[in-house]
Amino acid sequence: MHAQRQHFTDVNTHASAIAGWQQTYDQTSAGSAHTELEHLTADRFQIFRERLDKRVVQHGAAPADRFCLAIPAGRGRAGVFQGNTVGSADVTVLHSGQEFFVQGSEGMDLLAISVDALRLAQVAEREFSAQELRQLNRATRLNVSPAFLAAIRLQFEGLVGAVLQGEALVEAQLEDLLLECMLLLLQQVNPTGAGRTVNMAVSAYLVRQAHLMALECFDEPLSVLQICERLDVSRSTLQRSFLGVTGLRPVEYLRVVRLNAVRQRLQCTAAEQCTVARVAGDLGFTHLGHFAGSYRALFGELPSQTPRQGSAAQEKRSRR
Repeated sequence: MHAQRQHFTDVNTHASAIAGWQQTYDQTSAGSAHTELEHLTADRFQIFRERLDKRVVQHGAAPADRFCLAIPAGRGRAGVFQGNTVGSADVTVLHSGQEFFVQGSEGMDLLAISVDALRLAQVAEREFSAQELRQLNRATRLNVSPAFLAAIRLQFEGLVGAVLQGEALVEAQLEDLLLECMLLLLQQVNPTGAGRTVNMAVSAYLVRQAHLMALECFDEPLSVLQICERLDVSRSTLQRSFLGVTGLRPVEYLRVVRLNAVRQRLQCTAAEQCTVARVAGDLGFTHLGHFAGSYRALFGELPSQTPRQGSAAQEKRSRR
C-alpha cells in the first residue's frame, strides 16, 4: 500500500502519476498549471484526490476489473462527464475498462475511488435485488443528497489523510471500509430493505455469532463485511439486528467487545509483564490515541489508570 501527496506543473505528468489509469490530460486554458494529487493505492483499491487550476480535457479508460466512483470534492464546478454536466451532488460511475471523456473546469477538485469489481459484486448481491444490480451495472451517474455525500466524502478523505500521516492501517480492513462506504452510497440511490423486519430471535442469534467471531479474532479484528460473509446475511440485516438487540451499530459493538477484552487483560497482568501499548496492539488497536479516547469514553478512565495485577500489593508495601 502506497500513499503520497504530489504537486505538478504539467497536467499530463499529473495524470501519469495516477497508477493503473490509461489516460491523457490536455490543458485547454492559458497559464502555468499548478496541480495537487493525493493518492492511496493498494492491490485491490485506490483513492485519489486531484485539484487542477486549469481547464483540462481528460480522456482514456478506467482500470480493468475495477468499479470506480468520482465525487466532486470542492466548490468549483466538476465540468462535463460523458456529455453531461456534473452537479455538486452527482457521483459519476465508471465500470471496468470503460472509456471516458471529461471536460474539467478550472478549479476542478475531484475525489475518485476504485475497488475490485468482483468483490463489490459479491457483497452487493446480499444488499440488492437482481433488478437493482442490473440498474447499477448500467449506471453512469448517481444522484444523492448533498449532506449524505459530504459525510461519505469526509470518510474517504479521512482514510487517505490517516495513511499520509503515518497511521499503520491494515490494507484488508481499509478495503472493507471502502466497500461499506460504497454500499451505503449505492443504497441511497436504490434503497432496499424498507419495511423489512427481522425476527428478534434471529437478531439475537446473529449478534451472538458475531460476538463469538470477535472473540476468536482479536489479533486481526473482523470487519462488518467479513462477518456478513461468514453469516451469509446482508449488511443492512446485520445492522438492524444489532440496533434492535444492543442499541449499537455492529462496528460500535465489536469495538466495545475488544475494549472490554483489553480491560480484562490489563486487570489480570502486571504492568511490568505487559504494557498498555502491547495489550492494545495484541487486541487489534493500531492507533493508540484513538484507542485511549475510546477506552476512556467507555470506562471513564484512561487505560493507564486501570488497576493492574499486583498494584494493590505494591501499594501496601509502599505504605510500610
